[in-house]
Amino acid sequence: MIIPARRIREWETLLKEAEEFARSVARKLAPATVILHGSVVRGDFNLGSDIDVIVVSPRFRGTRPLDRYELFQEEWMQAARVEPLPWTPEELERALESPSWREALRRGYVLLRDDIGLVEGIVEKTGARSLRIALAPE
Repeated sequence: MIIPARRIREWETLLKEAEEFARSVARKLAPATVILHGSVVRGDFNLGSDIDVIVVSPRFRGTRPLDRYELFQEEWMQAARVEPLPWTPEELERALESPSWREALRRGYVLLRDDIGLVEGIVEKTGARSLRIALAPE
């Protein structure tokens, strides 16, 4: 299969935006684990696709789910296409009990940050290891 150079550039742009978001959110919420998943990882994204990320931090404990976005609102506003899910480590653990989330992560994920050390649990529950995506040098 031949992938047009334009498509590869679009993919690299999305990955860079995800990485920048992960860096800035991790600084703000430290410690944090940031997991990229969905169409960007699988490569079946389109021009309107979101960049799906799960942001896991113990700092979310005791905060209502909708209020969690306020903890990293500035970083989120700078990453226009990022669609974050802010979870506590316990919520990630519960999500991994769900067949739909296990399948979603089994189909592909990229661990952008893992300051909390959650990758072993993800591998154990899904059987999948984080994909390694190397961007071309700028």
